[in-house]
Amino acid sequence: MLKENYPDLDDEKLYHHARLVTSAVIAKIHTIDWTVQLLKTDTLLAGMRINWYGFLGKKVKDLFGPKFGPILSGLVGLRRPLDHGTPYSLTEEFVSVYRMHSLLPENFLLRDLKTSSSSADKCPPVQEEVPMKALVGKEGERRLSSIGMERMLVSLGHQASGALTLWNYPSWMRNLIAHDIDGEDRPDPVDMAALEIYRDRERGVARYNEFRRNLLMIPISRWEDLTDDEKVIEALREIYDDDVEKLDLQIGLHAEKPIKGFAISETAFFIFLLIASRRLEADRFFTTNFNAKTYTEKGLEWVNKTESLKEVIDRHFPDMTKKWMRCECAFSVWSSSPTPKHHLPLYFR
Repeated sequence: MLKENYPDLDDEKLYHHARLVTSAVIAKIHTIDWTVQLLKTDTLLAGMRINWYGFLGKKVKDLFGPKFGPILSGLVGLRRPLDHGTPYSLTEEFVSVYRMHSLLPENFLLRDLKTSSSSADKCPPVQEEVPMKALVGKEGERRLSSIGMERMLVSLGHQASGALTLWNYPSWMRNLIAHDIDGEDRPDPVDMAALEIYRDRERGVARYNEFRRNLLMIPISRWEDLTDDEKVIEALREIYDDDVEKLDLQIGLHAEKPIKGFAISETAFFIFLLIASRRLEADRFFTTNFNAKTYTEKGLEWVNKTESLKEVIDRHFPDMTKKWMRCECAFSVWSSSPTPKHHLPLYFR
């Protein structure tokens, strides 16, 4: 699109403008399309759209721009970044709560698109269950290339992700072959579940209770404050010597009973809410430099017109969403079969 509209731009400039436009589209989809499926409530839907467009909404912002300030016109397009005295970065707390490996299954259900019905109200049949471990590393890249983008996307869209809860960590990630900087296999497998806890302890990230205190949230004083699952309570008492202050952040996040409509815990939500706003208001490419001069006029128009992942898929595979996607949002499970326990599609991860 940029090359067609700006034939005088060389490859280097085309690349940098295209990268900016694509990054902004990803951030926008993450804000107003992805997050509202992660936190599926009307309040969050309104809140995330206000983050991008402000209280006056998209139509007013499209007409007048961000001239009415962050509350009325949203955080995108501010005159200058608001970093609150700290240069923009993703905090270690955000890194800790953004570990979502439990969303991944043990097997990838590869669908057959050739022999299935063309009717969009039917889910394409499963042709093969591919172990997720076979899709990791160099061999995994080759396998995915042979599957092809369209078949992979339709298969991912029809398979529900796992829930972010205890005892749901994918077993293949407990014995994962890691790769060195050159992409070669390392001799020792990695237990990602243990490594995630180790990394938090090594960096000195606060344990669950102290983490909540730092967020001005009420800490737990007994295991029953965290969950009503007796099996979980018994295990926590055994592992942590019945001392709630020892509870690791990762374990607490996965044991915590989620709010209705939330795929994540309340504790993780506090961090998500802060960073979702901060990454827009503190980045110059969404504030000072969110303009036609930086993005090009057509590039900025591309960002402003794109509203969802479904639109992106439509651009590349115009027949795919019409044929296989029943839902309005690409971040819902695509099939029309009864809603699974978790409403997010596998590629949500």
